[in-house]
Amino acid sequence: MENYVVVSKVKKLIKERQGFNTSQSFFEPLNSDLVSSLDAAIEHAKKMNRKTVMGRDFSFYKEGPEVADSLVVASKVKKYIKEKSGLNTSSQVIDQLSHKVESLCLNAIKSAVEQKRKTVMDRDFSSGESSHSSDM
Repeated sequence: MENYVVVSKVKKLIKERQGFNTSQSFFEPLNSDLVSSLDAAIEHAKKMNRKTVMGRDFSFYKEGPEVADSLVVASKVKKYIKEKSGLNTSSQVIDQLSHKVESLCLNAIKSAVEQKRKTVMDRDFSSGESSHSSDM
């Protein structure tokens, strides 16, 4: 599967937040979740008769998320959306996905802490999408 997250930045985030290591197996479910989120956002944009996928097309949309650093590979996300649907990609998409990746990583850290481990693994991954957008 294509890797849509910036692995080095995600590992750095997890290391800086808790001093944890990150298992390579963590990235497979993370990438799968992002693809599912992208597919759902594409369908929503089409349903709304738009030519651009926007941040508000995600069910986990957050108004003005604070994103210090992009945790997703923008060019790969844009390419996926274009090839899958022919739609364009708003810059909001990258911020929304980066915010989601950060939230997923923080939840995975909590899981690893609860299991008394110092490495975040695939079994610590849980999608758990947050509140849904009001325009969906």
